[in-house]
Amino acid sequence: MPKTTMPREIWVLVASAVIVSLGFGIVAPVLTIFASTLGATTFQAGVVVSAFALTRLVFAPLSGRLSTRFGERSMYMLGIGLVGVSSVAAGLANDYSHLVLYRGLGGVGSVIFSVSAMSLIFRVAPAGARGRASALYGAGWLVGNIGGPAIGAFITPLGYRAPFFIYAGSLFVAMFLVGVLIRPDAGARPARVGRLARARRASARVKRAARRLTFRHAASAPNPTNPLGLERSAVEAGAVSASERAAAEVRTGVNRSPMSVREAWADRRFRAVLVSSFAEGWTDFGVRVSLVPLLAAAVTSQAWVAGGIMTAFAVGNGLALIRAGVWSDYYGRRPLLVAGLTLSGVFTIGFGWIGSVWLLIAASFLAGIGAGFVMPSQQGAVADVVGARQGSRVFSFFQQAGDLGQILGPVAAGWIADVTGFGVAFAITGAMMLISAAVWYVLGRVDTRAA
Repeated sequence: MPKTTMPREIWVLVASAVIVSLGFGIVAPVLTIFASTLGATTFQAGVVVSAFALTRLVFAPLSGRLSTRFGERSMYMLGIGLVGVSSVAAGLANDYSHLVLYRGLGGVGSVIFSVSAMSLIFRVAPAGARGRASALYGAGWLVGNIGGPAIGAFITPLGYRAPFFIYAGSLFVAMFLVGVLIRPDAGARPARVGRLARARRASARVKRAARRLTFRHAASAPNPTNPLGLERSAVEAGAVSASERAAAEVRTGVNRSPMSVREAWADRRFRAVLVSSFAEGWTDFGVRVSLVPLLAAAVTSQAWVAGGIMTAFAVGNGLALIRAGVWSDYYGRRPLLVAGLTLSGVFTIGFGWIGSVWLLIAASFLAGIGAGFVMPSQQGAVADVVGARQGSRVFSFFQQAGDLGQILGPVAAGWIADVTGFGVAFAITGAMMLISAAVWYVLGRVDTRAA
């Protein structure tokens, strides 16, 4: 398999992901504890966590439109700066309601910069290496998610407010890196790439028109210099309207306009990826985070077990990501998604009935491998649907599906666990992953290999 060199923009975004996720990993373990020091109950502390995901969901459509309108780079910097300011405010909060408000504002910034980053990655990544670019970006987040809590253990003596300021600092550093090392025209709309680029396009159009004038073919005859099939005299006279040209672009497949969610919905792969994104958000980013620590406490009194189980998941995830992106590009999205969702679902179903600490760690590790197959394959599938078009709105809708699962999963599974126990809660959660695997098996039968 030939090697593909990733552009500098990809590596800058990966480095920023490491820095940001390190900061988030430091603040995440103390967030609910800090809320409790402000007088919050356990339920209210959970609301602090849900507020972040809820505002991400609500503002996801707006983030896609902003990215389309102003360019991915600019919106990335705006979003990450907003999260940084909200983190500083949260660290200074002296009232529970204020903490909820600041975390909600952070969710707005988070969805803006995450949607912009995903869209920018797929715009600048080589066409045959989108899965690898996605895997690199996911690995950057994974490194921080593993290292952040470990660093946080050493700064506990600084109190519960210090992690918020450290997190804000990491966000501002990432914003600086993107602002300095990524070109202003990277990911921008074609109309915003600058005077030089416009002049070059105008010169190219003049040259093409001059070449066309040398031919003596009939105006309506097929002409390789007029790939859209428009009447040559009209093209040369500049009398073709924008709507006529757009229709010709759609007819011939030469289309660079923003893709709407309705257009993406017509592709069966997009409907399948929405199902798997919801299931993954419910399971890996919702239930696993909220219920695993409670399950660990029910199984043993050893404080390290919850962290050990979650670390095992992250390690398995990271090992899978090493090759998942390459395999996704080479073998196609569908095989990786079916295998990953099935593996994760099977080892999640039995999670609530395992009474051994080491078996829990092993099951979490294998579920992490399955999740590692899923993430880059999902994002690569969305990129395949979008193709060469501008896809911020489609990416934001894809993000909404995961956010919805992340919001509903902890609430629903927590209620089920209260009523019936951990076993049924994890069994239902794992079954959702298996259902999404079946959906991909049925709807993903078309060729999903990267172009």
